[in-house]
Amino acid sequence: MPKSLKNIVMDMRSLEAFPKVATNVLSIANQPGVVPADVIEVVQTDAGITGKVLKLCNSAYYGFQREVGSLQEAGNMLGTDTLVNLVLTSSANKFFRNAGQVAPQRQEELWTSSITQALASRLIAQKAGYENPDRAYTAGLMQNIGTIVMDRFYTDELGHVIAEVEAGRSALAAERAVLGIHHAEIGARLATKWELPESLTDTIRFHHDPASATVDPMLASTVHLAETMLGVHGEDGLAPPAAHEVCEAAFELTGLGPEDFELLETMLLDELRKAQDLFTA
Repeated sequence: MPKSLKNIVMDMRSLEAFPKVATNVLSIANQPGVVPADVIEVVQTDAGITGKVLKLCNSAYYGFQREVGSLQEAGNMLGTDTLVNLVLTSSANKFFRNAGQVAPQRQEELWTSSITQALASRLIAQKAGYENPDRAYTAGLMQNIGTIVMDRFYTDELGHVIAEVEAGRSALAAERAVLGIHHAEIGARLATKWELPESLTDTIRFHHDPASATVDPMLASTVHLAETMLGVHGEDGLAPPAAHEVCEAAFELTGLGPEDFELLETMLLDELRKAQDLFTA
């Protein structure tokens, strides 16, 4: 029997709030004319996130020749959009790698998958000529936050979801059959609870059906392709994607085709080799 939607909503309410610094930074980032100083003014109120951002700035991924010692330096050297993504990466980390009763290995898988999809989304956005590839990184990072709710509260039900997939249902149809709702809708409701920007909430809701996105179908298409076409990071490179159907409209909206992804996969593997510090943010 499908899980009561009312119970699912109540369980979401019991989750800790997304860091206010991160939601404020996302709100600022959507405003015209924002500069690094605007973001820094918010971030520096949280010493923990400030420290994590500086640690990431000094990682091998960015390859600076000297140590970045302040947020001001970081903002000047990386720019507003990258600074925002470092704040989001630092803030999202605890939700994917410290998810209550979820087994540590599963927490690590969720976080690794999210970082991989974020990097893949940015690469696809660049290839497609999307106006803000760093926004695609953010959306790729957050697109599957609904899985946190499912993994934390519905371990028994997930076994039934797996059985439904093995019987031939798509993953979304299986989730809907067992829970009465799928992870994308759960994620969108959680994003609304956290007061994330409308464009991000809409992308989370429709990342498996980007043609239905009402705010930014191109962004939804980008993260959709990142997940369904590039898969997730495995020990030997790219593991097969989850059992989700590919939306052909995503190719039309981005102007990309399957032939583009051989190069993108190579580029992603190179990004992953450089980005190991992001996985331990």
